[in-house]
Amino acid sequence: MNDTSLLERTRAYFQEYAALYMRSDAAAIANRFYEAPFVAVRRGEPMHMATTADVVEHLRGVMAAYRASGAAAAEIGDIAIDEQGNAAMLVTVDWHIRGPDHALIRELRTSYQIAGRDSWRILSYVNHDTVDA
Repeated sequence: MNDTSLLERTRAYFQEYAALYMRSDAAAIANRFYEAPFVAVRRGEPMHMATTADVVEHLRGVMAAYRASGAAAAEIGDIAIDEQGNAAMLVTVDWHIRGPDHALIRELRTSYQIAGRDSWRILSYVNHDTVDA
């Protein structure tokens, strides 16, 4: 697959992800995008989720925090793709979280380990947090 096509597919994948995320549809995102078991790394701490129900619960908590911060939209900035053969990739997305007035609330970077040929599944993600000692 050429790089432009992969980048376009990846951008479309994460645009769909962002739309469901900002609607706070944790079950739809977990079922459509995530594999279980799943590992999330936030603030340097791994969180292991054995089942899809665990992933849904995790996403609900994160989505509630986004709503509480006033987030209304998640826009994709840069995307970096590290292909790992023809059925896996590491994708790093720069996110711009905006409020209802389009003001920037937060910028963050997250890397997603994705596998699958026909239907991509997120196996894990790592937030690129700065953890103070």
